[in-house]
Amino acid sequence: MNKKFIFKYDPSASVKEMFNNFAEAINTGKKYIQPKNVSITSDLAVINHILGKTRLELFSVLRTKQPNNIHELAQLLHRDYANVWRDCQVLANCRIIKLKKMEKETKPVALYDQIVIDFPVLFSEEQKKEISRPLSFGS
Repeated sequence: MNKKFIFKYDPSASVKEMFNNFAEAINTGKKYIQPKNVSITSDLAVINHILGKTRLELFSVLRTKQPNNIHELAQLLHRDYANVWRDCQVLANCRIIKLKKMEKETKPVALYDQIVIDFPVLFSEEQKKEISRPLSFGS
């Protein structure tokens, strides 16, 4: 089974829309629950901040090597423990990994097999007209 965590870029997404969905769910009883494995943002900088090169590498090593604790993960990454701990905290807060408390250690565990960035192709009105124009071949 291939479990995916999806970061979805939606330029029309807003906090106001989220609260409108909450209000509708409360008033009508209609459930509008975003899946746990989807995070939607209208700002590409958010995706870039959360999924920088070092955090993607951390996730990859976590999936492939399955270290027993954060110290071991830091050694595998050849990085400082404090920085790896901070990156694990960010990914855990996003629910991409979990930090499992063991006796005296914390074991990072990947909750997904892969991270997907869903980035829709957006066209301006002029580009849409160009795309819909019939093609002509030859003379």
